Amino acid sequence: MGIKILTDRIVDLSDDELSELGIDTISCYINLGDKSYDDMINVFPEDIFAYMDKSGKVAQTAAKGPALYSEFFAKYVDKGDTVIFFSVSSGVSVIHENATAAAKDFPGKVFILDTKLLSNGMALLVKYALRLIQDGETDPLEIIEKVKLKIPKVQGSFLLETLDCLHKGGRCSGMTYYAANILMIKPVIYMNEAGIMVVREKHRGVQKVALKRYVKTTFEKYPNPDLSQLYVAYTLYNKDTLDYVVDLVKKYHNFENITFNQGSCNSSVHSGRNAIALFYLCK
Repeated sequence: MGIKILTDRIVDLSDDELSELGIDTISCYINLGDKSYDDMINVFPEDIFAYMDKSGKVAQTAAKGPALYSEFFAKYVDKGDTVIFFSVSSGVSVIHENATAAAKDFPGKVFILDTKLLSNGMALLVKYALRLIQDGETDPLEIIEKVKLKIPKVQGSFLLETLDCLHKGGRCSGMTYYAANILMIKPVIYMNEAGIMVVREKHRGVQKVALKRYVKTTFEKYPNPDLSQLYVAYTLYNKDTLDYVVDLVKKYHNFENITFNQGSCNSSVHSGRNAIALFYLCK
């Protein structure tokens, strides 16, 4: 009995770290044509890119309904736990809305926090909440209020290498797509204060050139990081690229922990191949 932290699988932590932290997640649906799967359970990023190559279409994402969130919460409430659910930003998904509807079945026992973030940005907040609990905080509303103060301090952004997924999914016009390819434009996407994905800046050049500029501008725009943790998320594993990112980071800061995480199918559907993301807290 105690406070149980739950979150979306969009938190993009490895299974090992989720187990170590004692965090349970709920996946959204990933639809490949007329077949539906559970994200990072029976479908993985390699599958959605293979589907796109074969069909010329992108996978579709769909939130589970309130009834399934209610079942998810009940597993812990029935054990006597009080649940705090960290949802992906309400600005990008109906997950928060569906989880909030389900929480009404458990008055005073399930609390929903709109992180206004996604991926490893959510993970930073989850880990902060766990530290509060470890330090003896037992009031879920107090935990939520303290976590909310951290949300504006999260630096979370993605460098996209390609706009293929955005274009095929109808979220990028043909003109923008072809212009980006010709001019080798690679946008940086981040979550604004309203929890909506917007373009922060655009870099030109091959991936290594764009990565160099991305790392530099990120640390310039969001200085004074908490050096305890840097998360580097990616959509497809490439050791050389990830090693290069670490080398770039070390020119600016010496983080105590640099952790690599593969993005979920949900993240991959929207970011495309070879996207790289940086997440850290600012002091």
